[in-house]
Amino acid sequence: MSGDSSQEKTEQPTSRKLEKAREKGQVAQSKDVPSALIMLFAVVYFFLAWEWILDQFKEMFYLVPRLFSLDFTQALGIGIKALIEKALLTIALPFAMMTAVAGVLAHIVQHGFLFSIDPVIPRPDKISLSSGFKRTFSAKQFVTTLLSLLKTIIVAAVLLVVLRTAISELVHAVEQCNVPCQQSVIQYLLRQLILYVLPLLLFMAVLDFLFQRQQFIKDQRMTKEEVKREMKDIYGDPHVRGARQGIRRELAEQDIQKRIRTARLIILDMSMAVALQYERGVTPLPIIVAIGKGNMARKMAEIGTAENVPLVSDPALAQELVDKGKIDQYIPDPTISRVAQLLRQTNANK
Repeated sequence: MSGDSSQEKTEQPTSRKLEKAREKGQVAQSKDVPSALIMLFAVVYFFLAWEWILDQFKEMFYLVPRLFSLDFTQALGIGIKALIEKALLTIALPFAMMTAVAGVLAHIVQHGFLFSIDPVIPRPDKISLSSGFKRTFSAKQFVTTLLSLLKTIIVAAVLLVVLRTAISELVHAVEQCNVPCQQSVIQYLLRQLILYVLPLLLFMAVLDFLFQRQQFIKDQRMTKEEVKREMKDIYGDPHVRGARQGIRRELAEQDIQKRIRTARLIILDMSMAVALQYERGVTPLPIIVAIGKGNMARKMAEIGTAENVPLVSDPALAQELVDKGKIDQYIPDPTISRVAQLLRQTNANK
């Protein structure tokens, strides 16, 4: 025997353990999801804003001849200003903002709104060379690397098929056509990417997320002893809990005993009992003082016998009182006639 089976992590993680892991920033996370969303946002951005982006580059190109007529210092200042305004602020900044939004959206899509500084807190095990070596050359890391390589090969193959036609047209456009012709070829290329490559990337991102989630749940598995200890933390020690339940039962029985002492009649069924209190001239109608089912019903019958409270078997009436009646309230109207008849019978038998 290799070891104690109770120490093997064979149990599914409890919701409490998953919540604790989430508080520490430990969640199922796929690197393919943000990559796919960033690619989606980037391609859509360039496809929709291509005309506008091209106009910005045209303005920069048209500016170059004007700079030759100026002195170096003045031309350098104007050139840098145009580069910042057109290339950085006008083109790159919106693209950077969209990729940032895509990254945040990928984070929310995978595990909702989550913020934790625990992953960035330095710990000895994180900077340990042996721990780092184990993580780098672990079986899990090997599988992850193998899958990444496989996904790269698949995407490259699809890209090759998609670009085969577009590249020949692009080369022809560069040799024979002017800017508008090249523009139409690039737009065609972007459309092909949207139609074929992006769906593949999104599909692979979904598969990778499901795989990472399965691996995360597997890593969070618990031993039987851990499950017992956690249940004890949540619900308390079983012995203490049993003692508390015993005290509650005892108090409930004491309360039932007090109530039955005031009862004039107990109506029984095979598995339920209803105790009624009634004093002529004091209570307009009989009052339900106790309802019991199962063991409690049998306990009520025993107490009623000990306290000389009349017991009457009437399953239909008992069921109706249990269904429609409430403790410390008058009996339901449909039961008044039958209860009155039973009270008269018990009085006559005294």
